Amino acid sequence: MSTDVATLLAGTTLVVRRGRYALGAWRHSESPAVHAGMARADGELGFVLFDDVELTALVPEDTLDELPAPQHLERDFAALTLDTVMAWDVVGVLAFVTGLLADAGIPLGAATAYSRDHLLVPGARLEHALGVLGPHFEGIRRLD
Repeated sequence: MSTDVATLLAGTTLVVRRGRYALGAWRHSESPAVHAGMARADGELGFVLFDDVELTALVPEDTLDELPAPQHLERDFAALTLDTVMAWDVVGVLAFVTGLLADAGIPLGAATAYSRDHLLVPGARLEHALGVLGPHFEGIRRLD
């Protein structure tokens, strides 16, 4: 691990949202309904990604009843946020963090916002993931 990554993580809080998040795939035509449902989530963590195949969205599970039925759905994710603003020239943060989780056999997903990285881990593996990652971060802050 580079010194820059070690220093960055040592000064970073890992924010935990136990949540219960779902990752689903919808048809592109369902975008307005998915976006409207996410807007009603009122400040919860979420994201939408369009590609040439589908619309993918991370949503709080309790909003699923308000959304069209997804084509594919995975449930019960917790979200971990690397709570520091990262410049785009920082190299190796996700590689290091995801490597730690991979070595521990913990599956994950990752989403990069403009200034922060977010990891999705199965809710049942959350405490294990925190045990693996915790020593590398300044602290852990639980939001729920």
